[in-house]
Amino acid sequence: MSLGMKKTRIIKSVVFYAVLILVICILDFPIYWMLKCSLTDVDQIMTRDVSLAITEVDTSAYRQVWSGTGFASQLHFKQYMANSFIVVLVSSGISIVLATLAGYSLARFKYKRREGIAQGILYVYMFPQMLLTTPLLVLVIKLGLYNSLWSLILVFCTFSLPYSIWMMRSYFQTLPKELEEAAMVDGCTRIGAIRRIMMPLALPGIVATITYTFVLGWSNVIYPLSFITDETKKLVSIGFLSLVSGDATPWNGVMAAAIFSALPVVLVFLFLQKYLVGGLASGGVKS
Repeated sequence: MSLGMKKTRIIKSVVFYAVLILVICILDFPIYWMLKCSLTDVDQIMTRDVSLAITEVDTSAYRQVWSGTGFASQLHFKQYMANSFIVVLVSSGISIVLATLAGYSLARFKYKRREGIAQGILYVYMFPQMLLTTPLLVLVIKLGLYNSLWSLILVFCTFSLPYSIWMMRSYFQTLPKELEEAAMVDGCTRIGAIRRIMMPLALPGIVATITYTFVLGWSNVIYPLSFITDETKKLVSIGFLSLVSGDATPWNGVMAAAIFSALPVVLVFLFLQKYLVGGLASGGVKS
């Protein structure tokens, strides 16, 4: 390789990584600014000469939000977190059980209009949540579930289940049928082959799907805002919005609450990321 080609490669690498670092800084700046504001006194935040650097570390906003004291005396943040965990975990559990069964059926059994059903399930996922809010609200009221966590569990399943089924179907299609057939030749029933052979192999897809439904449910705002009015039943995605009150808004507290609410999603990604790459790569491709 000539000296000129080496220089060209070095210049291209330097430019590539410089652009990459710039893009990362731009994308991560809102997160950094949120962290800085949460550690800054609210009076300092409202001044014109606010610095980009973290010049002070004031954790009082975190303490007040978590303990419900000071400006957060009307905030039930721990209750919001508990409500979110209940709704998201239950709805994710229901979705993954139904998605696994439906995905296996669509991937393995042959029946009329199977492909049409699979496509229809994916099209249902494409409907905007705002468009479905009113029909779901009418349904929830008629079922007597309005202003309850069960209403959110029900509606969360409506937007997480279709894509979960599609992901599990696509993932099961990547697994060889011969493994099931060999197990059934050795005496396993269909259920036994699924439980002993397919489920362990499908674990990356299952974990990826659970992670997807968890993140989608945790960050949802439209449905909790429409179906819940009781302060103690709100989810964390909308609960801390009660702090926003015009000029008197404690922005350091709002940012601290936002960081608290984002932590579960970050931890889920940190601990389950090894399953996500294979699960999403296999389950997100149309076969």
